[in-house]
Amino acid sequence: MRLPALTTGSTGGSRWAMSFADLCLVLLGFLLLVQAHRGDPAALNAGLRAAFGADAPKTYDETAATLFEPGEAILLPGARAHFRSIGHDAAGQGAIVHVESLGSDAAARRFDGWELAAARTAAISRAIAEGGLNTSKIDLSIDGTGPASRQAGQHVKVTVTTKGG
Repeated sequence: MRLPALTTGSTGGSRWAMSFADLCLVLLGFLLLVQAHRGDPAALNAGLRAAFGADAPKTYDETAATLFEPGEAILLPGARAHFRSIGHDAAGQGAIVHVESLGSDAAARRFDGWELAAARTAAISRAIAEGGLNTSKIDLSIDGTGPASRQAGQHVKVTVTTKGG
């Protein structure tokens, strides 16, 4: 079977070649962008958001010791009000909230590190839901609860992402 040769006279024959070349250039540009920002994923994320006109998500990074009673998963009154406010604002914007626990608290008394990290993440999520955000819009994750993470203590990171972001 013999395939027809490409001719420069027909517009349909070279159209696919131009589309393929455009696709290759876009892919090359993306790979160069990834390589240029290889060391800093946050900078890459911010650059891509800016390129597409999306707002950066609001991120709150707190040490758990300032939010909870020592060794417990009970939010302090000021922290509870803060997370309710985040939930209220997120509900008004139709946002999604990601609550992430990083590390574990060495001062855990009646819980082990995993249980305390999970209970604290759940307590923050409940406070956000009390602010009016539907629980289906709240995402939870717990990471880094191994022995090495005990030295740095527990951090809680709350990220609010709007629909456009």
